[in-house]
Amino acid sequence: MVNKQLIYKKLSELDQKLELLKKYQGVTENELENNLEKLWIVERGLHVCIQIVLDLGNHVLAEKGITVENYGDIFNKLDKEGIIPKDFADGIKGMAGFILVHDYARVDVKELTRIVNNRLADFDEYAKYLLDYIE
Repeated sequence: MVNKQLIYKKLSELDQKLELLKKYQGVTENELENNLEKLWIVERGLHVCIQIVLDLGNHVLAEKGITVENYGDIFNKLDKEGIIPKDFADGIKGMAGFILVHDYARVDVKELTRIVNNRLADFDEYAKYLLDYIE
């Protein structure tokens, strides 16, 4: 059985982090490249939000006895289990790659800017799917 309290706690944490990140919507590549503080805030904020999403997905799958080999598999398996729709899974699984890039190389500022300006709503949508699943 899925630990609902854990999911509620992590979703609350995600919501708090997203509220902070939303302050940076509209930021440009140039601003991030020339302002190390903004770059760090946006980069770290996205990293934390994506990690929460992956942890939650992994928790739900683990409770079903499903293991994953890599981050991208989390979204595919959530789709196969009917927890998130396929088109949504296909759209967000690229975020899993952000974690790997963040850990091993310099982050692509263009991609960082794209996500913060155009994809933050994906986090809210993911939260909605998880809440629908556990309730």
